[in-house]
Amino acid sequence: MEIIWLDDKNLKEWQCRSRRNVIALGFFDGVHKGHQKVLQTAGLIAEKEGAAFDVMSFFPHPKTVLSNGRITVDYLMPLEEKARALEAFGVDRFYIVKFTKAFASLLKEEYVDTYLKRMGTIHAVAGYDFSYGFRGEGTIDSLTADSGGEITASKVEKVTYRGEKISSTRIRSAILNGRISETEALTGRKYRTCAVISGGHLSLKPYYMLPQDGVYDVIIDTGTRQYDTQIHVDNRVQKISFTRRCLLDEIDHNEIAITWKRRVATYSRYQLVAQ
Repeated sequence: MEIIWLDDKNLKEWQCRSRRNVIALGFFDGVHKGHQKVLQTAGLIAEKEGAAFDVMSFFPHPKTVLSNGRITVDYLMPLEEKARALEAFGVDRFYIVKFTKAFASLLKEEYVDTYLKRMGTIHAVAGYDFSYGFRGEGTIDSLTADSGGEITASKVEKVTYRGEKISSTRIRSAILNGRISETEALTGRKYRTCAVISGGHLSLKPYYMLPQDGVYDVIIDTGTRQYDTQIHVDNRVQKISFTRRCLLDEIDHNEIAITWKRRVATYSRYQLVAQ
C-alpha cells in the first residue's frame, strides 16, 4: 500500500498520477466496526468495477485546526498504525490530506472537483454522517450532484452495538472509563498501545490514550518476548507503573507494545509491589 501525504505543493503531481479508483472517505480514527463497514463496501465495489481501492483521510483533526489549537483531540492510534489497519483491508493507496483552514474553506463542489474528480475517482463510499466542504455542507448524499454526475456514491448507514452508534467518540469514552471489553466489542480487536521504557520510566508514545486510573491485566510485547502481567495507570500524570519491579528491570530500555485485557482493580483497592 502506498501512503501519500497531499498538500498544495504536490497535489497537481498526484492528480497527474491518478488512476481509476473507488475511494473510502473519512477520518478512520480507531478503524472501528463502523469504519470497517465503509472499507468493506468500498473494497467490494472496487473489485466489481476493476478499479483501484483507495482511502482518503486528513490530518490533523479539524477541531484542532479550526480552534487554533485551543481544542486538543485524543487520538486512538497514530497514523502508522491506522495505515497498517487499512492495508489489512486491501487498500491500494492511503491519501492523507493536510487539513488546513484553506482546505476547510473549499466549497463542496471545489472539494469534489479537486480531490476526487481530478484524482480519478469513479465511486465514493462514506458513512451516513460524513461531510465535506465549507461548513460541512457536502454529504455523501450530495456527492453525485456535486460532481456533476461524474461520480457515483454509496452511503453506509449507522453501525450500532447494544443499540448505540459505534463511533470514535464512544471508544474514547470507553477507554477513559476503563471499559476495555467494550472497546474490543466496538473495534473487533483488543486495545493496544505502544510505549518506551527508559531508566525505569515508562511513557506512552504519541497519539495513544491511557485508560482510566486502576490496575489492568495486560500483555507486554518487546518484539522478542511476551509477558502476561499487571500494570497500574495514573491517568492524571499520564504515568504507567509495573506491579512487578523485577519485570521493569528486565525489559528496561525497550520499546514495547501493551495489549490491554481487563481492568481488575482501582488504585485505592490495590497495593503496588513496585512502590
